[in-house]
Amino acid sequence: MQGSTYWLRIRARLSAACAGALVAVLAATLSGLPLTAWSQTAPPAGTTVDIPTGQTNNNAPVTFLADSINYDKTNNIVTASGHVRAWQNGQTLYADQVVLNRNTDVVTASGNVVLSEPGGETVYADHAVLSKGMKNAVMLGVAARLAQNGRMIANGGQRYNGDIERLSKIVYSTCNLCKTDPTKPPLWQIRASSATRDLQHKRIEYENAVMEVHGFPIFYMPYMTQPDPAVKRQTGLLIPSIGSTTRLGFFTALPYYIVINKSSDITLTPIIAVKTGPALDAKYRKAFNNGILNIDISGGNDNGQFGNAIFSSGTFDLNQNWRAGFTYDHASNPDYLNDFSILPNSAFLASNIYLEGFGAGSYTKVEADTYQGLVSSITQSTLPIVLPYGQYNFESDPDEFGGRFSIAADAFNVERDVGTNTRRMSMTGGYKIPFNGPLGQQWQMRVQLVSAGYDASKLYQQPNFSSYNTASTGRAEVYSAAFMRWPFIRSGYGSQIIEPEVQFVAAPNIGISQNPKIPNEDSLDLEFSDANLFDFNRYPGIDRLEGGTRVDYALHASWYLPQGTFVDGIVGQSYRFHKDYDYLPASGLTDNISDIVARASVAPNPYLNLTYRTRLSHDDLGARMIDATATAGVHALNFTGGYLYANTNPYVLYQQGFQLNNPSSLPAGYYVPRNEFTANVDTNVGAYSLAAGTERNLQTGQFDSANFSAGWQNECMAINLLYDERFTSFNLDNGSTTVLIQITFKSLGNVGFSAL
Repeated sequence: MQGSTYWLRIRARLSAACAGALVAVLAATLSGLPLTAWSQTAPPAGTTVDIPTGQTNNNAPVTFLADSINYDKTNNIVTASGHVRAWQNGQTLYADQVVLNRNTDVVTASGNVVLSEPGGETVYADHAVLSKGMKNAVMLGVAARLAQNGRMIANGGQRYNGDIERLSKIVYSTCNLCKTDPTKPPLWQIRASSATRDLQHKRIEYENAVMEVHGFPIFYMPYMTQPDPAVKRQTGLLIPSIGSTTRLGFFTALPYYIVINKSSDITLTPIIAVKTGPALDAKYRKAFNNGILNIDISGGNDNGQFGNAIFSSGTFDLNQNWRAGFTYDHASNPDYLNDFSILPNSAFLASNIYLEGFGAGSYTKVEADTYQGLVSSITQSTLPIVLPYGQYNFESDPDEFGGRFSIAADAFNVERDVGTNTRRMSMTGGYKIPFNGPLGQQWQMRVQLVSAGYDASKLYQQPNFSSYNTASTGRAEVYSAAFMRWPFIRSGYGSQIIEPEVQFVAAPNIGISQNPKIPNEDSLDLEFSDANLFDFNRYPGIDRLEGGTRVDYALHASWYLPQGTFVDGIVGQSYRFHKDYDYLPASGLTDNISDIVARASVAPNPYLNLTYRTRLSHDDLGARMIDATATAGVHALNFTGGYLYANTNPYVLYQQGFQLNNPSSLPAGYYVPRNEFTANVDTNVGAYSLAAGTERNLQTGQFDSANFSAGWQNECMAINLLYDERFTSFNLDNGSTTVLIQITFKSLGNVGFSAL
């Protein structure tokens, strides 16, 4: 090296006998200073000696550490031996011996050569010759460790300007070698006659590449390229999908990924099939400083007709308090979605645009919504267009008495071609305050005002089926309640809690039978259970309100044991001071005394959890609703099951009129119970996983669906098998069968086969 261009600092671990002389010689020869400029006193044995060699040149500094240094002044050659470490331009070189020719600027390294890149990548070699500040290199016996456990081995290689590496007779894999026999081939590997690594653009290109599994060649490609394992985004071909379905026949899909810039990309996937097609799918993604945008557009020949679909969404932060977004989903027809498995078995698509704000205890949202029906049971003309829908919610901080004030307001306009058109403005305000009683009771006093104004047309159509055509009306309801729980706690073997709960509710007796002009958009379904026993209004919305005076009461008990074991349950009922005819038959709320609602949760150990929720008739204790779930097992083997029973099916009422005070007007399907059972099991043992599940309709005695999956994976490869069978009819079909086999090669991608 020329002394005017580089500076050299040498740390030499020397013996006490020769350290002083060697330091003086090196200092004089490398820096050009006279011997008298340096102390010739030898340092103590085992110390490290720092030797500055003139003024620093930051363009290409180099630093050496070694056990011993030998300098050939005649040929201007420095030889460093023993645990040599040299670094320059962000690269670090390790070797048993490094020879630096200062005349040619060439470094020759031999013996356990390791070249470490600034990004953390490591290259190993038996012998290496480096020049131009270690940016150019010729290496023999090359091995490289890459990201994601990637490994490369080559007979030799050349590096040009620190950007391009040309490797010969290369093998690449992300699999670990066999511990008992490292000479055995890995699970999979790519063997090529040569490869080029573009370190600047992060790509690896193979020539005459062969994919091998356990050393056996599977397929040959004259040219193959892949992103560097450390790169997350890179333009190029992705792994193709090849398979066969009953709808498409034999098909192939070849995705091509394009990086547009640092914040956007697109994936183009042409699909070629035997029975139909071709089709093209384009997925576009864009990231902004304040949001994201996703667009998925596809189209092609579907059994002689052009089918298409678009799925798009975006979310944008306007500032720290406001956010805007949209979703637009549309398809030319449901057959296109099902044939190409884009979004199979979907009943409808929803699109909206919204603006929402977040404040201290408050939330505001304004949106518009539209829907597209995809099944024969849904008529497009009956689906609503909601434009606009605005809502505001606020809850205050506790005041000086511990009370909180809340308000909820909304306004919406619902339009249908066929069906009721509704415009509503509503506001619900309330105040609640807690306090403790003298004997340990915990009280909460609540008041609430619910008010709403309506303007509706075509009330005689679905979903109201009223005798009126138009109506403009309003309603207000005032609730007041006193709620008390009285916990009794005992400590001993765990903690036991028994607490009676009582609530007195007073409100005017206003119901639907007294004002049939009020349309119903948000209270079409009602399920009385322990979850809404103490609610002011058991309906999910405010278009139907529960009025009158009543008392709600329950007994809650729990037992908490060590190691997470617990038993928790509640049983309750409601008594109304008047008989109410505003509820559906068998809803549990038509008499003065309501049905009995109960829930029990049991976890006898960390491996078993049971929850049972029910509603029992107050006349004969017959079950009117059962919802039970169970989980048992550990990660290695886990079971889940569920059972649902309901004595009525209210969903059949949405498209047919009826009279509450005339049970005979209800359709026969309302009294057909829902009776379903689900069961799932999964196991994970080492690299293997298995899962299976089924759903059975006990009312009809038929299975609704069944599924099975199996998988295996290790550090470099994964294989998954999925089978799914649907026995029920969807959109007038005869069920469906899906079989998918997917093979994933880590750092390369995945290939799949599917059958439908």
